[in-house]
Amino acid sequence: DTNYIALSGILSTLRSQGQKPQPPVNLLGDFGGGGLICAFGILLALIERQKSGRGQVVDAAMVDGAAYLASTMVKAWSVGAW
Repeated sequence: DTNYIALSGILSTLRSQGQKPQPPVNLLGDFGGGGLICAFGILLALIERQKSGRGQVVDAAMVDGAAYLASTMVKAWSVGAW
């Protein structure tokens, strides 16, 4: 989990001023970046199958998912709101 959020660039934001990053338990990479994004992809694939009758390939990368989920936090941090 720590490797995924480090590769996504999010780990560096999970720290206090002058401190080392504090990795979250497994919520950001495993559950959020992997599980949540994969479940969302599966639901969208099911909707598309219902509409078109064709199956879909679901590509859910944990690094991309973690970066996507943290984008709101990073935006708030960049404008001084975090």
